[in-house]
Formats: sequence, structure tokens, C-alpha cells
Amino acid sequence: MPTDKHLLAQWAKNLLNDDFFKEVLNNLKNEQISVIINTSAEECDRRENAYQHIKTLELITGHLEGLASETVIKEKKWKIL
Repeated sequence: MPTDKHLLAQWAKNLLNDDFFKEVLNNLKNEQISVIINTSAEECDRRENAYQHIKTLELITGHLEGLASETVIKEKKWKIL
């Protein structure tokens, strides 16, 4: 099983470093920020939905970062012991 986690970590690192993936995430986030900025005062639901979309994108990125760093953390743990 450690090999599988290592492969997942490497896949996550590659994805996080991929320029196209980063651009897609950035564009999606900017679209949602635009929704927030360009809504009227009465459109609270639209702003809330856009905010939730931004948080979801951040959740996905954070999860991938956690996967990517998992093997690094384990390697450091063994070096300390």
C-alpha cells in the first residue's frame, strides 16, 4: 500500500504544478469573484453560491496539497526517529 500512496502523492504534485490545471482553477475562481462583484444588493443567494464555489475550489486544492505532502511528512517522520 505505501506505493499507492506514493503514486497518489506524485499525481497530486504533478497536477498542482500543471500550468493548465492552475489556469483552469484560477479562471473558475475569477469567474466566481466576478459574480460576487457584479451582483446587485438583492442578489444575496447568487453571491453566497459564488462564495461556496470558491470555497469548494479551495477545498479541492487543499486536498490535493495534503495528498502531495503526505509522503514528504512520512519521510521526515522517519528521519527524526
